[in-house]
Amino acid sequence: MTSAIAMFAFGAITALLSLQYPVGSLRMPGSGFLPLVLGVMLMGLAAVQFTQARLARPKPAEPAKTPGDEPGRRVLFFMGAVAAATALLRPLGFALMGFVLMFVLLRILGERRWMVSAVIALASAAASQLVFVTWLKIPLPAGMFGF
Repeated sequence: MTSAIAMFAFGAITALLSLQYPVGSLRMPGSGFLPLVLGVMLMGLAAVQFTQARLARPKPAEPAKTPGDEPGRRVLFFMGAVAAATALLRPLGFALMGFVLMFVLLRILGERRWMVSAVIALASAAASQLVFVTWLKIPLPAGMFGF
């Protein structure tokens, strides 16, 4: 239940911060459009998770887990990584930040093989750059390295 509240707050913050960028419209989305939509979707999913947790029957007590196994810890790392990526988006640029964020998120979610994480992160960053910057012509930050 705590993770649902934290995710809702994170979605609200994401949506509010996205309003600093031009939102545009469905036909001509601005750079703030996607973060706004994702923030609103995250709030909706968190509300569903909160409702499910409230309606669920109490489960019998489970044996204690080690702190590293807590799903809430993963959620906090995930949210921290996305917040850091948001803060570093302008200085580092969309493509580089997309690669770093995807790589870190894969590691947080449990992918243990470095090469697999790197290949998936590179492919997703390249695909995002191609779709959003090249095809859709959305003006995303290029960063200090120019890409």
